Amino acid sequence: MPAGLGQLALSNARTTEEDAAALRRFLDLVPDPRGRNGRRYPAHALLCAAAAAVLTGARSLIAIS
Repeated sequence: MPAGLGQLALSNARTTEEDAAALRRFLDLVPDPRGRNGRRYPAHALLCAAAAAVLTGARSLIAIS
């Protein structure tokens, strides 16, 4: 994902609430492979948090987590 940030046409544009909502709708489509007993948080919440961490500069798995 960090490598893809350099390919954005408007990398300095501000993100709007509509953009964040669109990301959440997209992440809702990702299947959750965890068993029912292993779920503490919804998968889209974890994916949104990870995407936010990467977009703010996290580059390692420890920093993202």
